[in-house]
Amino acid sequence: MAQNSVFDSTIDVDEIISQLTLNEKIQLLAGKDTFSVSDIARLGIPALKTADGPHGIRGTRSFESYPSHLLPSASSMGATFDPELMEKVGNLLGDEARNKGIHVLLAPTVCLQRSPLLGRGFEAFGEDPVLSGTMAASYIRGLQDRRVAACIKHYAAHDQSPKGIEDNEWMSQRTLRELHLAPFQIALKLSRPWAIMTAYQKINNVHASEDPILLKEILREEWQFDGLVMSDWWGTYSTSQAINAGLDLEMPGPSVFRGRALGWAVASRKVSELTIDRSVRNHLNLLKKVQPSEPIPPSNPGAANTPENRALIRRLAADGIVLLKNEKNILPLKLEGKKSYGLIGHHWVNPSLGGGGSAEVEPYYVVTPYDAMAEVVGRENITYTIGAYSFRNSPFLKNLTLPNSSDPGWLVEIFGENPTDNSEATPLMTVVTKHNLIDVPESLQGSLPTQFFLRARTKHTPTTSCRFRFGLAVAGQGKLYINGTESIDLWTSHPPKTDETPIFNRVSMQRFAEMDVKAGEPIQLELILTNTSLGHAVGTAATLTARLGGFEVFDEDAEIRRAAEIAKNVDCPIVMTGLSMDYEYEGSDRKTLRLPKRTDELIEAVLSANPNAIIVTQSGLPIEMPWVNKAATLLHAWFGGQETGHGLVDILFGSVNPSARLSITFPRVLRETPAFLTFGKADRTIVYGEGVFIGHRYQEKLEHAPLFWFGHGLSFSRFEYSNLVAPTSFEPESVFKISVDVSNSGPYDGSEVVQVYISPLTSSIQRPNRELKAFKKPSISVGATATVEFDLDKYAVSFWSEERSQWKAEEGKYAIIIARSSDPQEEVLRQEFALSKTLWWSGL
Repeated sequence: MAQNSVFDSTIDVDEIISQLTLNEKIQLLAGKDTFSVSDIARLGIPALKTADGPHGIRGTRSFESYPSHLLPSASSMGATFDPELMEKVGNLLGDEARNKGIHVLLAPTVCLQRSPLLGRGFEAFGEDPVLSGTMAASYIRGLQDRRVAACIKHYAAHDQSPKGIEDNEWMSQRTLRELHLAPFQIALKLSRPWAIMTAYQKINNVHASEDPILLKEILREEWQFDGLVMSDWWGTYSTSQAINAGLDLEMPGPSVFRGRALGWAVASRKVSELTIDRSVRNHLNLLKKVQPSEPIPPSNPGAANTPENRALIRRLAADGIVLLKNEKNILPLKLEGKKSYGLIGHHWVNPSLGGGGSAEVEPYYVVTPYDAMAEVVGRENITYTIGAYSFRNSPFLKNLTLPNSSDPGWLVEIFGENPTDNSEATPLMTVVTKHNLIDVPESLQGSLPTQFFLRARTKHTPTTSCRFRFGLAVAGQGKLYINGTESIDLWTSHPPKTDETPIFNRVSMQRFAEMDVKAGEPIQLELILTNTSLGHAVGTAATLTARLGGFEVFDEDAEIRRAAEIAKNVDCPIVMTGLSMDYEYEGSDRKTLRLPKRTDELIEAVLSANPNAIIVTQSGLPIEMPWVNKAATLLHAWFGGQETGHGLVDILFGSVNPSARLSITFPRVLRETPAFLTFGKADRTIVYGEGVFIGHRYQEKLEHAPLFWFGHGLSFSRFEYSNLVAPTSFEPESVFKISVDVSNSGPYDGSEVVQVYISPLTSSIQRPNRELKAFKKPSISVGATATVEFDLDKYAVSFWSEERSQWKAEEGKYAIIIARSSDPQEEVLRQEFALSKTLWWSGL
């Protein structure tokens, strides 16, 4: 075969395999570097390139800017309950991935949010397997329609963070099948993803990346998956065991367990060459799917930043915002006459765009809620105050420019010796970066000395005169000089680590320096760093890092009083606060559901001053709301991505009628969650004692109402349900067809999430009272009626039988329930039906 830069989709894969040497085959089964796999130039096999998702195209770490669209968190996308919208999201991400030369997007995440404490739970669509699997399937179809592979993850049950590789999850086969495998099974059935990523942890004493039951018996044989199986980053733990179990690709590179070790395993007959060929075939077949028959055009990273895509992301941000309460019909706000607005909370100017970790994306732009409000009502009508800080780590500095210019960014120099000891030292490299985080890419490590030094310089121009506190954290050793004076020392020692820290817990605790600053007077900042004493965590390389931030210091009591006074005196006070990537990030789980610092106190003070105040919260997963009974108007805005501001304002002023529903149950307090006794409290062995009763299933079984039920959400309109049509008996081999009429009797056009639950009225085992089995979201004009139809199959009435290791649809009586949410009080229509015989089966 002639050398060619294009892997033609008509190429005979078996013919190529016959021409590959054993070493070349092994090259194709492990990463070459952080995000790509080696090419085989002599046979025209291109390098497979991957990128992190699921909220944007993350790209590799470098000093250069790599902006992408930043979408709302998956928990927000799940709240849309809109599979059609998810397919458009997949199209958007697929187009952008191809523009950036990416073949595989490491997304979507479908692991369920077993506990609201889960640090990276914002990456997942929700607590329910039907919601998660259905939304993921549409996302995958949209992505792969653009010839970009979806790599669905993390197979399976990756729902606890800090000790991933050490965790050993013990659960029944029923719990595994009905909950933690179900979203993967649904997504595979509806979309056929081209790749799947294994989880870090063990399930029932076997690591997921080397479990032949998960990877062969279930995935390949039962579900007939024919794509590529790759490890999570540094999630391969063996040579022979992993590949024999069905792990095709070890990531990232350079390889630890493939390479020479795999060659010896073949030579010693621990691994057959047929097994090697099987995995190579899966890799090459993936390349055929993602490569066009013509050359990929040159990389054009910004081509996806179009008005159409910006409008789609704005819609996505708005459609995910859940209207939880609107008791006084204060919303939507009316733009009639001159009104004053009090915007209270740090999130108005520093909103939570996304969670932390591998899902972080540098956005093309950010629309803050403050700026979006100013577009609508005018800055002259806005009074803003912080009220109370909610951050955990000092917010990144803004208004940074190069030391001797007005251009934005840091001037970064890397040396082979300490430049503070030798002022004549010549830098090995000099770059300008616009990143807030100073983070030496792992791709540079091989070209630098064993020990190197970094100097980063910038100037910060304050916008207000105040007392200001700088905060520095480092991985390695570091010092901060302010206007030429050493001000923070993390070189001599680090503070004791009393809490988890950013960047996968790699950086130190912060040290601080305070000073008085004047508006418009630049402050010279200089960091000196060296790469000793680096931390390390699962899923990331140990690299030299500095995180510098800062914030105004004020009297907290006085600021809360000021916020209450503003709320009392303006026409429309709105509090916006919550969590951020400081609290929800990969590699760490929360310890509490309470809002941080004095946030609850701020909200209480504002509501006491003005009970009509609107409360807007942001978080990827649930929070406690001890003030909820005092709030008449409440919205949850999740992590909203780059269009957070526009999305919120579109809801507040009614240009978008809210239609989102909670993708996860909000408990009243942490101790009332199903995994409370085991989540984060075990030493490596985690018992899934809640079984199949997570989220709303648990709350209903105990007859204990949560704060807000899964599926809850309000509209500015009113929807009436009638005429449920469903059979009174069901043959499990057939399709169960139902329909219901939904009428919009309110004053606004809108969309309604129609939720179908099945309740077993008789059962030989304990089952949830009701389970979501289908949903649709029709758009209905004022005065119109839509007939919404559903097709259900045998899975709608089934459970996993541990006795026979098969699915079982059990003869007996059931009820089909049409509901506004999982709350038993929001059931609107019900009809009983009978299953005439019992059916057993395996497979999709």
